Amino acid sequence: MKALLHKSIPWLLSLAWCIAFVLFVQLSISFTQKSDIERWNSAEVVEDRGSLYLAGTELPGPTSVSETLISRLAFSPEADVKEVPLVASVIENHEDARPHQKGLRDAIAVFELIVEGDITRFLAFFRADRLPSVVGPVRSLREFTVSLALGYKPLLLHAGGHRFAYDALKANPELIHHDGLRYDGETYERDDKIDPPHNLFMRKAPLASVLEKHNIKLFDLPLLPITNNQQLKTNNLSKASKISINMGSPDHDVTIIYKPLRKLYIRSVARAARQAQPKTIAVLETYVDGFNQPGYIPWTKTFDGGKMLLFRDGKVIEGTWEREKGEPFRFYDLEGNILGVAKGQVWVTMLPTLDMVSWE
Repeated sequence: MKALLHKSIPWLLSLAWCIAFVLFVQLSISFTQKSDIERWNSAEVVEDRGSLYLAGTELPGPTSVSETLISRLAFSPEADVKEVPLVASVIENHEDARPHQKGLRDAIAVFELIVEGDITRFLAFFRADRLPSVVGPVRSLREFTVSLALGYKPLLLHAGGHRFAYDALKANPELIHHDGLRYDGETYERDDKIDPPHNLFMRKAPLASVLEKHNIKLFDLPLLPITNNQQLKTNNLSKASKISINMGSPDHDVTIIYKPLRKLYIRSVARAARQAQPKTIAVLETYVDGFNQPGYIPWTKTFDGGKMLLFRDGKVIEGTWEREKGEPFRFYDLEGNILGVAKGQVWVTMLPTLDMVSWE
């Protein structure tokens, strides 16, 4: 009997602690409710822009205390804000730049497009409230990069650009951009240990200061609809544990491996063995003018639509993509249903043909 009692003491103490904690929370809520009501009844109320304020603090209004507490929790690090400003940065993918890439793993979405020969470049999107410590190497804009960014209205980071890209920026003044050629050495910085032009970066603190100076529109997250894996529960879907993208040379061919325990993909390319770890891979077929033509700057069509492959949870789904100019992308399965992505980073690659993609 004594031995049984001795073993039970830790459990009894834990139970008593839990009961005390619950009572403490209830008393705290009661006190908060009483305090808010007393302040409301006794204080001078000022109307400002349609909201009620008390001594410079917004009052809870006619909502329950639980709703008030939930609204306060929205400011905690764990809370997921639905509307935030976005930052998008052009990030270089030349083989010499890959060892120095920063920020890719922190992006909520990465769009990959061909910029010359078989070389691609990224447009990485970040939440303004969850910025990486460093982003880069930041490189130049193309016209189609501007077109893509217009669908999400971010603060656009770049270092110079093609003249058609500047024409597109001028034609769309609502897209706020921050040019590394103009602010080199001010907000942007160069790493002297890295050979130019692969050494231009933007750090978190100066980026935050740039954001404060501009009124970047809020974007309703997520960038793409998130769904569960219900569409994967069909017997005719192919498994895709390894994805290969043939860009035409060992320096730029991509290998993507699915890790089932972590439910993510490891993207690898020459000189970047673990370049990113997205949860979803989307490959879109579109028109790419000048692909693999020496001395020619390709142009990628980022609007209208076409065929696509969506890889998630180790399987592949065939579908289609659509996008109107100035709007976000939309994905559909072959039955016309919304094709959702998994929660986490989405990697979107636009290619002239899906024949460049294989899986096993």
